[in-house]
Amino acid sequence: MKKIVLIALACCGVLSLSAKELKVLMIGNSFSASVHTYLPKMVEAGKTHKLKLANAYIGGCTLERHCRNIDAEKTQPDFKPYTFVVTGEKSRKEKLSVMIKADKWDIISIQQGSVHSSYKEKTHELAKKLMAFVKELAPQAEIVVHETWAYSANHGWFSKKGHIPGTRQQMHEMVKANYTELAKKHKLHMIPVGNAVQLFREKLPVKTVKYNKADLKKLVRPNVIDISGGDVVGKMSWRKDRKDPSKVVLSNDCIHLNDKGKYLQACVWYMFLFDAKITDLKLEYKDPSAELIRKCAAQAIAENK
Repeated sequence: MKKIVLIALACCGVLSLSAKELKVLMIGNSFSASVHTYLPKMVEAGKTHKLKLANAYIGGCTLERHCRNIDAEKTQPDFKPYTFVVTGEKSRKEKLSVMIKADKWDIISIQQGSVHSSYKEKTHELAKKLMAFVKELAPQAEIVVHETWAYSANHGWFSKKGHIPGTRQQMHEMVKANYTELAKKHKLHMIPVGNAVQLFREKLPVKTVKYNKADLKKLVRPNVIDISGGDVVGKMSWRKDRKDPSKVVLSNDCIHLNDKGKYLQACVWYMFLFDAKITDLKLEYKDPSAELIRKCAAQAIAENK
């Protein structure tokens, strides 16, 4: 009996050592906001780890704008351009320094705005300034890089003559090279979401969906056209007009992750944060490509080590 008790206690010790309780702050934009969709649910379903997940974001915010905001808050006490979101809490407007000091964060992620994500000259020096600001206010936190992804093939960039990047593949290669170099230069870990997105595209060939404006004019709410072609990026939806909120317009989004993409993003983040395996992903996701999504996430993590 004594031997059995000792074995049981030893097992409990192993379990307690493997469990993690993390506080994570993301400094980003809408590409970090989507992490909230499935990651907290995934942690809850796993019943092993605990996570406080927060996001300091401005839609479309680039590193250049983050750095301008750092300078602005030094001279403007009421300057609160960020939406501060903590899972399960009411969001509020805040300045970056207050959010960084709001808790003893274990991990703070940074990322480039997607419009500049392909360009090293618009990333590295600005990232250095942001990281210095973070280290000053939160020296205990590990800074990590959240790798973003290439747009859907339907994006207007890829139909413009002479535009660089000129294809989705070219954008992926430029984004990956930019983030990889940034991480290596500063000896940072990288969360390889962009690579997982591309692996999915390669394993389940994505089609380019062609349509014309005449087709769109025929659509009546809530009907939409599936513009993803099977991709994890891209969706069409009805939303309030930014200029006139009383009107509802059709939005053709070739930039953000759709629901499958948000699940993929959560899988990558979960595996990264908790050193988890595919079998640790307990959140049920009903989609024919769910298993492939999990495998792509695991492969991206493995290739990133």
